[in-house]
Amino acid sequence: MKELATAEMLTDQLPKVEVFTLMSVSGVNDSSEPGSGIDFSSRNEDRISVSEVPLLTPAELITLPKGQAFALLEGGQLWKIRMPLPATDSDMPETLTEITNAMERTYITNDHWYRVQEPWWGAAPDVSEPEVETEASDG
Repeated sequence: MKELATAEMLTDQLPKVEVFTLMSVSGVNDSSEPGSGIDFSSRNEDRISVSEVPLLTPAELITLPKGQAFALLEGGQLWKIRMPLPATDSDMPETLTEITNAMERTYITNDHWYRVQEPWWGAAPDVSEPEVETEASDG
């Protein structure tokens, strides 16, 4: 998404979630009573706090890499989508016209599915129909 308003349209429909934060607290006190036998006392605490934050922010949607997205599907469920980007392999045809011409040349309808033709990407394996032997009749 490039527009903040578009990102906000999605994030406004999402619930807020609870996030737990752990905070460690340590402290030490020295003793002011010389004859007590205690020189200092210390304490260590773990404090857990809960805060409510948005599931996604508009800034997170805007900064997604190419080929990734979030969508509300199947009744408003949030899905993270990752689409593969087109490869730049050298064995791919240069233009869409080349692909179209090759597909027209090698297209097989379902009534001739058993016929083997050369695919548009290269040579097909050598598969021939079995020969049927007939017996000669002497007679």
